[in-house]
Amino acid sequence: MTLSGIARVVGLSVALGVQDHAEAAPAAAPATPEGCLDTLREQGVQLRPWPLRPVPSRSGVVCEAPGGLAIERGAERIRYLPPARVNCAFALRLSRFEKIVQEEARSIMRGPVRSVEQLGTYNCRNMAAYPDLVSEHSFANAIDISAFVFQGGRRVSVERDWVRAERPAGSSAALFLRRVTRRLFDEHVFSVVLTPSFDRHHRNHLHLDGAAYTLDGT
Repeated sequence: MTLSGIARVVGLSVALGVQDHAEAAPAAAPATPEGCLDTLREQGVQLRPWPLRPVPSRSGVVCEAPGGLAIERGAERIRYLPPARVNCAFALRLSRFEKIVQEEARSIMRGPVRSVEQLGTYNCRNMAAYPDLVSEHSFANAIDISAFVFQGGRRVSVERDWVRAERPAGSSAALFLRRVTRRLFDEHVFSVVLTPSFDRHHRNHLHLDGAAYTLDGT
């Protein structure tokens, strides 16, 4: 795990033991990009409206999902199990995510991903590891992915197949997970990518979000 470009949110850098005193705005949901819904439809994303009433959290942050959508199948024909309930800006990130997933799937696994199993998107709460800080799940601006299911039925599980970066990726499944997560961060698809290498809270899933700071937890 590396911690390059960490935390431009006041308090998060302290929690992570990193000296970064840059000022930042309070946590908030991202605005909906112009033409967001039209873009998703042009990409062939299967979706339905998911209107979410804003809810004030105990910490005073408003939990909301601007342009909320439930994505059943994405731009690269990946089905989300269960459907991914996200804000519209994050839905655009998922289209870029799928492109990378399918490229690596065909290169390493010799076939496309049919579905992803996810543990959750929206949840109005603070972070599990840092309870004083707001989770991007509060804005439907994050997804926790536990497994990838390939055409033909092979299942790559994060909990079973993840291998830390300092060790050789001894299987195609481990290499697939390593390559995908590395590209998702390096190509700025998500600003935060957390894996089992980061901490025990992520032992069974990949946490991907679109926070206003960056954190490489691969």
